[in-house]
Amino acid sequence: MYTVTKNTKLISLVLMLTGIFALGYGFIKGAGHHTDEEITHQVQAFADDIQSEVSDETDALDQAPYGSLFNKIEQEFHLHFSQKEILEAQNVDDVVHATIHALHAKSQRPWSSLLVAAIFFLGVSLLSLFFLALQYVAEVGWSVVLKRVLMAVGTFLPYVAVVIFIIILTAGFHLFGNHTYHWMAEGIMNPESANYDAIIAGKEAYLNFGFFFVRALIYFAGWFWALKKLISLSLQEDIDGGVGYYAASKKVSAIFLVFFAISSSMLAWDWIMSIDTHWFSTLFGWYVFSSMFVTALVVIFMLVVHLRNQGQLQLVNDSHIHDLGKFIFAFSIFWTYLWFSQFMLIWYANIPEEVTYYIARFDEYKVPFITALVLNFAVPIVMLMSRDSKRVPGTVIAIGAIVLVGHYLDFFVMIMPGTVGSHWHLGFVEIGTFLGFTGLFIRVVTKKLSSMELTPKNHPMLKESEHFHI
Repeated sequence: MYTVTKNTKLISLVLMLTGIFALGYGFIKGAGHHTDEEITHQVQAFADDIQSEVSDETDALDQAPYGSLFNKIEQEFHLHFSQKEILEAQNVDDVVHATIHALHAKSQRPWSSLLVAAIFFLGVSLLSLFFLALQYVAEVGWSVVLKRVLMAVGTFLPYVAVVIFIIILTAGFHLFGNHTYHWMAEGIMNPESANYDAIIAGKEAYLNFGFFFVRALIYFAGWFWALKKLISLSLQEDIDGGVGYYAASKKVSAIFLVFFAISSSMLAWDWIMSIDTHWFSTLFGWYVFSSMFVTALVVIFMLVVHLRNQGQLQLVNDSHIHDLGKFIFAFSIFWTYLWFSQFMLIWYANIPEEVTYYIARFDEYKVPFITALVLNFAVPIVMLMSRDSKRVPGTVIAIGAIVLVGHYLDFFVMIMPGTVGSHWHLGFVEIGTFLGFTGLFIRVVTKKLSSMELTPKNHPMLKESEHFHI
């Protein structure tokens, strides 16, 4: 049996405390003390005081009609406006709108950081369950010795569920500065409201809070059912033996995979794509799936190597390591194919409703956007292509760590532009929140691993997995 060491417990605790502190810091810094009406009045007062006129100074920002007003607002509210925001303001109302948006982004920062981390670990846990079900349906023998690891990783799903439901509920009821989903804004679908948006209103049948919440319940209910059944059947198989539990696991896995095929795309539409409500992509569900799957494969690989180094999973050999490395390499290339396909088609068609998605990312997120592409494509294809590199655990872990950073940035660039816009950071709040999730993940998964035998001893294909060789 695997035993969780004191060092592992301590590391996970420190990481969780770091996450709590980072989120607390983010909420305190972003706490709003002014209503939109108060902000409007304050900005107008500033404009009257300084008589915002075009300056004779040579500084480009001071040449903007409202450069001095923006400077005053930055000092008063501790904000920073981009050059584009300053230059594009044509009247005081534009300045008011930019200020309100900047303050909303400030209060939104911890929520967006929380969503990025939640989506990252949702991918790790859900796609581990997907990989487990795939082994049963395909009647694969090589991976039998890894199945308990896949199950343990999947048990993190309920913790992700709690965070995602908190984000959905606080956004839906406009609590604690959560403005993650613009289509939930008050009056956005009311023709008589100043906030009315005809495009968003046209999607009301799908994008409404009640249906949105119910869909989330259905997704997690289906995933929890499959996870619980597969773990229960596998543990019971250890006691009773026979092929009946294996046959039942195949049936559960087949049902789950059909449900997953639908829910995996819909979760991408609901929790990520609906942030940029005017935009859509028919490839987006597949794109999110590929990013999540590579992330899950890397984490699985790291856990398997850790357990083998601890004297567990003694039946895992270099061929198992090699196969996991091949999956990481293959789906990194698949991710790149989908990245290019989505980007190239939108760039070539040059339709205004579509290109705005990439314009925002090129204008304001160019560094993380391009960095994610390099880390997720160039690094694996250069360093994991050879057979030998896939069979050296240390090499794959080093490359995998780089890939994990790349896919964190990928989710970051999917979520941040539509929630905080140009007022984004990649600092203590974002990194600390992710580390907090990491600590909780380590604690939950290692505890589950220590509660069960790591080798499914009565699995009908155990011998095939034990003697697996390529």
